[in-house]
Amino acid sequence: MGARPAVTPAEASPSDSFQVSSKQENTTPPVTSNNPRELGEKQFADSHGRVKHLALMLSSYASGATRTQMLGAYKTLFTKMEPDTRFSIAVGSSRDRKDVEDMMKKANVANPERIEFVDPQAGSLTVWARDMMVPLQLTQDGNRTALLEQTPLHDWHDNDSAVPGAICAVNPQILLDQDKRIVTDGGDVMANTKESFVGHYSLAATAKKMADRVESDPELKAKFVADYQERTGKRVVDADKSVTFPFQMVDRETDNPEALQWTLVENPKFKAAPLRTNEVTSAQMYEEESKKLFEEKFGKPVTILGMDQLDTPHVEEPASDHMDMGCTPIDDNTFLVGDPGLAKKIVAGMSSKELDDAERLLSESAGKPVRLPRDGDRNRDNQEDFDAYAKTLSDKGYNVVRVPHAEPGLSRSYISYNNCLMERFSREDGTDVRRVFLPVYGIPKLDDAATKIWEEQNFEVIPMELGALSQRWGALRCVSNWLDRSPHA
Repeated sequence: MGARPAVTPAEASPSDSFQVSSKQENTTPPVTSNNPRELGEKQFADSHGRVKHLALMLSSYASGATRTQMLGAYKTLFTKMEPDTRFSIAVGSSRDRKDVEDMMKKANVANPERIEFVDPQAGSLTVWARDMMVPLQLTQDGNRTALLEQTPLHDWHDNDSAVPGAICAVNPQILLDQDKRIVTDGGDVMANTKESFVGHYSLAATAKKMADRVESDPELKAKFVADYQERTGKRVVDADKSVTFPFQMVDRETDNPEALQWTLVENPKFKAAPLRTNEVTSAQMYEEESKKLFEEKFGKPVTILGMDQLDTPHVEEPASDHMDMGCTPIDDNTFLVGDPGLAKKIVAGMSSKELDDAERLLSESAGKPVRLPRDGDRNRDNQEDFDAYAKTLSDKGYNVVRVPHAEPGLSRSYISYNNCLMERFSREDGTDVRRVFLPVYGIPKLDDAATKIWEEQNFEVIPMELGALSQRWGALRCVSNWLDRSPHA
């Protein structure tokens, strides 16, 4: 392939600059603008419409059973999605492209011209197509979409940051928005048509980055605080002091180098200040402004998941590194939320032979001993954190349905029936489609229980064997990313 084409990012103020925000004007910019920030950016809903264009990635990062399963997943997507669905596959080498092409020939994939290969020419890549970009629809230009290239939560993703620009370079209908003020991974943000959902890791990291920039410049801080107070009518009580967040980021002890390498813990230096009505701390100001930044970028109200619930003795935190491993908005009224206790209950009902067979299969896929969770085992994160997701959502009026979930500790398997790909749409002939491409793990008792739960929500379940991939702490949503869905909502 030729040299990587040049890409012009969104023509906006510096993407890493936290300038004083200005009041929004009700003006309609011309559709001829190439700046996605002027065209009404809005996050796609996870389960609304059909996927028209899907991004995938393949590289030497995936080998052995993981690579075999990923190629099998691609085959399922190529043959089970609508026959005109487009695919853009970022590849790390000619071998990656050849492996996909060979699979396509063997599977006799229809309309192979709709599958394009993108070479970022950036060195080593992973397979996590979700994390380094967030797809956005443009409410004022239905013929184009945008990709947000944000600051990632993870810093080990090799050269994946080159992928969004490379995709946009060969797809001029997709505009690139390099907004580094936002710190998140694509797996930590989700949406339905009404609102977006952001994990607390992302909010905290964005607020910390914002504070670091603003606090480093006394003049900028004075303007920032004055603007906030004027807009909100609130008074920042400790504006004359350095900000102290109620949390602090500390290195995490983990047996997996691919996990988020830090976590949030209570900050011993933080002391809650007595506040009157319309008074806030600097930390609260930065968190509010970070949430506002997400809302402006995603074009929807934002709900934060994984924040500590002050009315409980447990200190809640995000239930998983990425929110999409543990919860799923399946429509505008219902969420499926992971439940480690349910997985343990199902495992407890397995016979010795079923347990041995399942653990042998997982161990062979992982290339190391793997065991299923038993009673008494602690999930890497607490049951209470998943329950807190469920409470936050049910308090907002959502119907919450629980699904089995096993998050890894040392030598344990990652089993998520949330990290999926959904479509809900009507074909031109009036046929209603409501389907989910669901990761399964070759464990009948768990797979069948999860499949039944999805079918009870009126989804056609298309299973995809991804047990080896899941040992790398991700599944189907992690390795795919829609570039367009239809209809927009």
